[in-house]
Amino acid sequence: MKKIISSMLVAMICVWVQPAMAYIDPGSGSAIMSAVIGFVVAISIAIKTYWYKLKSIFSSKKDVQQTNLDDK
Repeated sequence: MKKIISSMLVAMICVWVQPAMAYIDPGSGSAIMSAVIGFVVAISIAIKTYWYKLKSIFSSKKDVQQTNLDDK
């Protein structure tokens, strides 16, 4: 019974809508958009940097082995 009452209470709170007395001007929207794009670019560059570092660690062993075989 308590689950039903709490579920109904949560549903009523979610449905009860009040007007938001807020205003976001175009400058704020573009600033938020720039921040999101900058965050995505920064994360992708960080991933790319670490990816190439990891790749170089594993590929350097193969390159050394291949050069040793070529020298013989």
